Amino acid sequence: MAFQAANPGTKVAFNFAGSQTLAIQLDQGGQADAFASADTIQMGNAQKSGDLTSEPQIFAHNKLTIITPANNPGGLQQVCDLAKPGLKIVAAAPTVPVGQYTNDMLDKASAPDQCGVDFRQKVEANIVSRESDVRQLVAKVNLGEADAGVCYLTDVTPAVKPNVQQIIIPDNLNTIADYPIATTKGKNPTGGQAFMAFVLSPAGQDILAKWGFINTPAQ
Repeated sequence: MAFQAANPGTKVAFNFAGSQTLAIQLDQGGQADAFASADTIQMGNAQKSGDLTSEPQIFAHNKLTIITPANNPGGLQQVCDLAKPGLKIVAAAPTVPVGQYTNDMLDKASAPDQCGVDFRQKVEANIVSRESDVRQLVAKVNLGEADAGVCYLTDVTPAVKPNVQQIIIPDNLNTIADYPIATTKGKNPTGGQAFMAFVLSPAGQDILAKWGFINTPAQ
C-alpha cells in the first residue's frame, strides 16, 4: 500500500462496510483513527455524535452508473428502461449513500419530459432485493442474479468490468457524490492525521483518480 510505503513501519487496517454502518460503529465505541464516508450525511451524523476530532474535508467525488450482466438479459439501453415490466433490479437500501443517490436519480427521471411521472413507482416494482452494501449489489449483478443495478462508477473495477455492461446515466439525472474524510477518536491520532493528509495529497489524489474517482480541487 502506498501510504505504508511512504510511512515505513506503519500498518493500516481497513473496514469497508457501508458508510451508515461505519457511522453507527463509531457511535457505539468502534475504534478508528480516520473515517471516510461516501456522503456528507453519514459524516454529519458522526460529527453530531461527537466522534470526530477534525473538520471533514472532501477528498473525492463519484457518479452513478447502471450495470447489467455482460449479456444484458433485460435489454437495457437507457435509464428509462429500468421501468420495463418484469425486470429484476437489485438496489441499495435507502439508508446507504448510493441508495439515496439512486432515489434522487429516480425522482429526477420521474418527470413528463424524462421517463414519465410514474417512473419511480414502476422501477420500485421491479426491485427484488435491497442491499446494505454496494459491493453486495455489484456481486449479484456480476453473478447474473439480477438484470440491473445502480452503483458507483468506481465499483466497475478491472475485475468486475468483463462481467458487466454499463448504461450511462446522463448528468442531468446523475448526482455528484461528495466523499468526506475526518480524523476520529482512535488510539493513534497521529496516524489518523497522517493518513488523512496522504489521501488529500497529490499522491493520494493520483491513486484515487486511477481507480475512477473524480479528484477534488487542491485543499
